[in-house]
Amino acid sequence: MNSRAKQSPKINASSMADIAFLLLIFFLVTTTMEVDKGIFAMLPPAIESKPAPIKERNVLKVFLNAENKLMVEKEWIEMEELKELVYTHITNNGILDNYAESSTKAVISLKNNRQTTYNNYLSVYNEIRAAYNQARNQMAFNNYGKNFETLSKTQKQIIQKAYPIKISEAEYDLKQGI
Repeated sequence: MNSRAKQSPKINASSMADIAFLLLIFFLVTTTMEVDKGIFAMLPPAIESKPAPIKERNVLKVFLNAENKLMVEKEWIEMEELKELVYTHITNNGILDNYAESSTKAVISLKNNRQTTYNNYLSVYNEIRAAYNQARNQMAFNNYGKNFETLSKTQKQIIQKAYPIKISEAEYDLKQGI
């Protein structure tokens, strides 16, 4: 018998690694991954000294409990009422005693329970931001006759300085300023 007849045919596998590598690259390039979205908020710079005490009237206390019910200044409200309350607080300019002295001193204290749903937390946060956007748009229209988004960079900075967004999610003591 011939030794060649007993040997099985050989398959050239040298290109298999190249094909597997090309498939891997193809799937990496064509696959899309969902990116988690968060809240865009710029943190304030670190301050070496203790901040000045905050007057209680300048702080609007907002609390979202475990049942996703909203409380502002110890009164239960509906989500639809929050934007108007925040707007009144930041645009008060010392007129009403129970709201902020000025827009630059106004602070929104946002607290929530650990069992609060993320969607409800975002809804509250968005309503607060919407109140600031409304105040900024109103000032932009009054001063420049345009919407805030269409203003120049310098004009936007002027309005942002007049209505700085101050949302505190930290526990603090009004007397100590922290």
